[in-house]
Amino acid sequence: MSAPARPRLRSLRRTLACLLLAACAGPALAEDFVYVVQPGDNPWNLTRRYLKSIDYWPRIQDYNRILEPETIRPGSVLRIPVAWMRGERGGAEVIDVRGEVEVHSAGGSEALSPGMRVLPGMQVRSGADSSLTLEFPDGSRSLVGADTTFGVRRLERLRASGAQQLELQLERGHIENVVNPVRGGGRYIIHTPAAVAAVRGTDFRITAVRDGVRAETLEGEVALRNARGQTRLPAGRGSYAQRGKLPERASALLPAPELAGLPAVIDRVPFRIPIEPVAGALRYRTQLSPAGGFSVLASDRSAGEAAALGSGELPDGRYRMRVRAVDGRGLEGLDGEREVLIDARPEPPFPSVPPADGFATEDKVRFSWAHDPQATAYHFQLAADAGFERILMQRDDLREAGLVLDEELPAGDYFWRIGLSTADEGRGPYSDVQRFRRPPPGPQAEPPEVDGDTLQLRWRAHEGADAYQVEFARDADFAAPAHRHETRAPELAMERPEGGVWHVRIRSQEPGSPPGPWSKPQQVEVPHDHWRALLVLLPLLLVP
Repeated sequence: MSAPARPRLRSLRRTLACLLLAACAGPALAEDFVYVVQPGDNPWNLTRRYLKSIDYWPRIQDYNRILEPETIRPGSVLRIPVAWMRGERGGAEVIDVRGEVEVHSAGGSEALSPGMRVLPGMQVRSGADSSLTLEFPDGSRSLVGADTTFGVRRLERLRASGAQQLELQLERGHIENVVNPVRGGGRYIIHTPAAVAAVRGTDFRITAVRDGVRAETLEGEVALRNARGQTRLPAGRGSYAQRGKLPERASALLPAPELAGLPAVIDRVPFRIPIEPVAGALRYRTQLSPAGGFSVLASDRSAGEAAALGSGELPDGRYRMRVRAVDGRGLEGLDGEREVLIDARPEPPFPSVPPADGFATEDKVRFSWAHDPQATAYHFQLAADAGFERILMQRDDLREAGLVLDEELPAGDYFWRIGLSTADEGRGPYSDVQRFRRPPPGPQAEPPEVDGDTLQLRWRAHEGADAYQVEFARDADFAAPAHRHETRAPELAMERPEGGVWHVRIRSQEPGSPPGPWSKPQQVEVPHDHWRALLVLLPLLLVP
């Protein structure tokens, strides 16, 4: 196309053009791209190369007040509204996916997987406990959380500068963004029903909720705006915008929680490990991602207590953990980060007997736990303290899901735990510590006193006992006790039993616990009452 002839007073135009171009050399407007004129450039060939239609060439000339288009001086600058510029349609690459994430388009829906592309016009939905990371052509990334719905409204590369034009529509959910510094008219915009977040190179988070949107800036600056106005969020500050209302004034984000006290190795999942509270925090959020970067969330949990949390589905391995405090407006604070190793497999069997905080009253204490068909060996420890510094017994060669001690345990508190090994996963961690109490054995009775038709039995009172049980049997194994009695005092008055040898045993009972072990059986002898026998025979002797 030949340039239309525009005969004018050339000398006057050259003078005015130089002045106007100099005036235009200042900072560009927010939505303008600054173009440095190259030799041979003019409004017509610039329009053909970089703008949406050739019809824009008069606009470029008028917008920059070019009076002499044939002689634009190389090195001078032109302002070009970004909205006029031609772009090349692009797509976002799926870097990583966890859980159920679908993309919807005019052609239907399908599950997303790494390597796939999300194009403008498509909508993405993540399910519960799901996440994904998208990488855009300029290297910027967005980590999409669970229960999130968003669409790609626009994704283009400007032909004039190579800058990226990205617009997302976040309907609900959470996106964490690391945006590379934009150049040459580039922009990164997230639309929500309540407000729009616009950035030019920053690290920020945005969450669309039912009635508004929360934004938090970690690096750079975010402009949060809607029809009511705008709030600028520099690094370390956040804001909340409710639909139809002016975005709230930016406020400082809560500081990062201190995580130095967390163990380097976590041997139980799910886990809930206390941390130091952060002043002003109402909740805490913990995210874990496989070591190497937060390209996907292996666990994302929140709680109202100051604790680091992890889900029960976390496989063994190294993870990057970050914990942030959440204030009363729901704004999430700065990240506390550290690396942890999860080594929780194979999972320990479930301990059953003695139950946690229960009692062991058998003469020889019996332990049992859930059987694992994959176990090649069970590992048992019994200790006198919860920290297992005073280990009383350790067995690493058990093949059955149970153990009976060979010797009696003295009265007191004890602690035990169990682990296992498998052929595939090797040796796993111990179970949670199980505490049990061994009540004191029953007291030994003093020699009985027989007074007429009454037998009196006494013993030393046990501290803490509020009841006693007494049994009399002819046989030492007490297979069939002939007499059973209960008393609250450390003594018993009972009807005199038949004469002869008896075996007696006693056990005490503490409040809220089952009876303790029986005392060692004692042998007592009750004298025969010959006069009573004679009285029984007397009627027979008197018969004529």
